[in-house]
Amino acid sequence: MTPRRRVVVLPEFFDRLDELLPAERTETGRPSTADFVLHDLTAIIDTLADDYEGSTLPVPSTDTHLLVTAGMTVSYVAIYVRLRTEDTVEVLSLDLDER
Repeated sequence: MTPRRRVVVLPEFFDRLDELLPAERTETGRPSTADFVLHDLTAIIDTLADDYEGSTLPVPSTDTHLLVTAGMTVSYVAIYVRLRTEDTVEVLSLDLDER
């Protein structure tokens, strides 16, 4: 069994999240950045820490991997990550589907 990896979320990830979601939940129920961090990001970090190889796919011609999963506050989320060291995963960026 592979030991649990450390997961580091880079500032650029949060910059991108701020571009995609509002700071506050909207009247129509669109999630806020805090909603995503509390309800989706924590589960994504656990998945990456526990099973980086099994949960991600390599992006051809890069050192980046991709995790695509259903979210609690969004329909789907694509998370771009890479191994910084053998025991540390960096979370780089994301794309969301809010249907």
